[in-house]
Amino acid sequence: MKSTLQSLYLLQLLDTELDELRELRGDLPETVNTMEEELKMVEQRIEECDEALKKGAVERSQMEKESLELIAKIDKYKGQQLEVTNNKEYDALTREMETAESTIASHEAQIEQTVERAEELKTSKTEFEARHEELVKELEVKREELKEILAATNEEEKTYETQREELLKDILERDLVLYGRIREAKGKAVAPIRRESCSGCYNIVPPQMILEVKKNDRLFICEHCGRILVSEEIAQDTSI
Repeated sequence: MKSTLQSLYLLQLLDTELDELRELRGDLPETVNTMEEELKMVEQRIEECDEALKKGAVERSQMEKESLELIAKIDKYKGQQLEVTNNKEYDALTREMETAESTIASHEAQIEQTVERAEELKTSKTEFEARHEELVKELEVKREELKEILAATNEEEKTYETQREELLKDILERDLVLYGRIREAKGKAVAPIRRESCSGCYNIVPPQMILEVKKNDRLFICEHCGRILVSEEIAQDTSI
């Protein structure tokens, strides 16, 4: 059991070192990821604006073409009205002209809307492009900062992680589960007894429990904070 206690305390030491190394990065990794996601979104919006502008231009061109064809038909119908011999044919041509004029009016309204929409899209695209330029510059700075921090800590972190992986092989699953649950709740899962107190919560440990913990023959849990207690001997004999 003493070796288990030493392994659990060593695991705590390694996790503390890893935590401190990762704290050096702060929220940089998350910031970089968030900015990269925003950059992708902005690029997608610019692409969407371009596609919408192209689609609007095609639709506007098609409507303008149809309107010109309808104007030509109206002129043709006017000429035919001069040649008809009865009211029925005259009225039919009049209806054709009215339909054509209605379609032209509809096209004009739609073209006006398309032009207004195109202006809105151009404004949006300009804003997205400006944000894109800002993001590219900001992201370059943040990536460089993160790169420098990783370069300074990567080797040390890999060493600790390798030691940790090897250490896990020597710890029973039930003890790892207990350690993990306490660590998740408390940050540090193992607390040596120092000056007759739990070094995790600084509450006094009963004298009888201190004597029992010193035997290093079983796991003891601090009755105040729930951390695993180890003797000062374990703490002194265990190091990274």
